[in-house]
Amino acid sequence: MHQFRTLIAADAVQRRIGEIAADLRNRYPDTPPCVIAVMEGARVFAEALLRHLPWDVPLEGIRASSYGNETTSGGTVHVDGDHGVDVAGRPVLLLEDIVDTGRTVDRLRGMLLQHGATEVHVATLLSKPSRRVVEVELEHVGFEIPDEFVIGFGMDFAGNFRELDHIAIYEPSAD
Repeated sequence: MHQFRTLIAADAVQRRIGEIAADLRNRYPDTPPCVIAVMEGARVFAEALLRHLPWDVPLEGIRASSYGNETTSGGTVHVDGDHGVDVAGRPVLLLEDIVDTGRTVDRLRGMLLQHGATEVHVATLLSKPSRRVVEVELEHVGFEIPDEFVIGFGMDFAGNFRELDHIAIYEPSAD
């Protein structure tokens, strides 16, 4: 049996996403950036964020993870193939569900800049600063959270619980 307790209520998540969207409208008043979400976890955050923005841009995706089916980062970032998006000469907005060690953001930012992006700004729904191994700049942070494994709003454990409309702390049962 799985147990979890609410960390951030659904209405607080939606309110904060609206605030991040307002900041992004100010940052990119004329030309929207290329928007790339780290899949699968950031898809829900990305879709909710784009609903608040006046941009007619596709949501691009890149698959990268350091968790697998574990509740802590394994330390190795796995990027599945090339993102396939032409970022040369363009600003990029990289969307993350959660920044934990910082390794994934660091690796993806470097990769996108190497592919010619003029800048890579990061918006993340959640940040765990206490777990940071690589210092990374996060331009837009929804919430800073304690060192707990969280699920919901796109984040999962072994493919489950992504559909929750709030953020919850996952507590594996002893049985």
